Amino acid sequence: MMSLVKRNVSKLLSIFLTSILMVAGVAQGAFAEESAAAAKGSLVIIGGNLETNNADIYNKMIELSGGKEKAIIGIFPTASGSMTSSNEMKKDFEAYGVPADHVRIIDITEKNYTEKVNNTDVVKTISESTGLFFVGGDQSRITKAFYNPDGSHTKALTAVWDVYKAGGMVSGSSAGAAIMSNPMIQNTTSLETFEKGVTYDGNKPGLWVTKGLGFFEGGIVDQHFSKRGRIGRLVVALVHEKMNYGFGIDENSAMVVKGSEIQVIGASGMFLIDVSKTTLSKKGAYENVDVSYIEKGDKYNFATKQFTMDESKTLIPKGKEYYEGNSLNTNIFGSDAAKTALLDDLIDNTEKQSRGLAFSLDPSKKGKGVSVVFTKTAETIGYYDASEYASSALHVRMDIIPIEVQVKESK
Repeated sequence: MMSLVKRNVSKLLSIFLTSILMVAGVAQGAFAEESAAAAKGSLVIIGGNLETNNADIYNKMIELSGGKEKAIIGIFPTASGSMTSSNEMKKDFEAYGVPADHVRIIDITEKNYTEKVNNTDVVKTISESTGLFFVGGDQSRITKAFYNPDGSHTKALTAVWDVYKAGGMVSGSSAGAAIMSNPMIQNTTSLETFEKGVTYDGNKPGLWVTKGLGFFEGGIVDQHFSKRGRIGRLVVALVHEKMNYGFGIDENSAMVVKGSEIQVIGASGMFLIDVSKTTLSKKGAYENVDVSYIEKGDKYNFATKQFTMDESKTLIPKGKEYYEGNSLNTNIFGSDAAKTALLDDLIDNTEKQSRGLAFSLDPSKKGKGVSVVFTKTAETIGYYDASEYASSALHVRMDIIPIEVQVKESK
């Protein structure tokens, strides 16, 4: 009898202790999540050509830096060959309500960075900032300046990370956007990428893939995306780097990143390129790329892989699309061509496919290039904005197929 009582008491104690440990574990887990959230700042990744009158983006940067009265914004001119863009950004922030003495140009340039990136006064200025902005230019100037020759962080880069971890805002436009991911890409057009391939040496031709600063953890970032037709080069970079997701942000538009959630703001939108199921054939065809495009107010969570559309948007009814029929686009990597092929020629169109070509010719009028095919699938969804224009497309299949071209003139 005593043995049975002891066993029961022992069992009860075991259950009690296990419950305490489970509660403690949950509490510790919750605390850890809260600490990570509290320590994590925000990113505003701008696709280049930010216009002064884009109040949405400027106000968001100021808000995430603490508001007009509290924000202290540091501007890095590092990527640029002059101070012009930095001075213009300073004036813009002041025009949007940040006191002049709270907007500081942090003097790290291509010419002086060896003296500045480990300088105590420069590091102090960075540390005092609640928001930091990298101007456009050449992104390799930024990484060259902010990493030590052995690849370790300079004191300046450590200070930038500390601002971000403490809840500050880190932003950049054009080159300042490219450095947000690791790896980062630069050089060459989409067509040149298919012609010359990927290189890891900036002195050699091809798409240069190199080390970025890595603030954005969701995948590779590319910028000036629709205007410069960069969808092809991002696909190639992702497949060669064995990374599943790429984010192409348009000009005068921004990805606002908080935790794992991205919200698009500004004049245009963001492409999400998913190559997790993509195959590269022996003949060089990139097959089964999943392409999505979202615009102002839309959100994407790169942890859950879920989209949330702006509440003003409505589904495009299948079978009742506005356009009927499309034509072959012979410059698919041209300005806004891929976006038009996706939205007008496919999503808001009764056609099941839209097609485009990109190629170059030699003097004999022969050449090589690619055929780009967008196809609706069972998962494809399109949305109208409040004005009933096609503005978002989810899960369109894209195939990029090598072609040979010969032009014959009629006589």
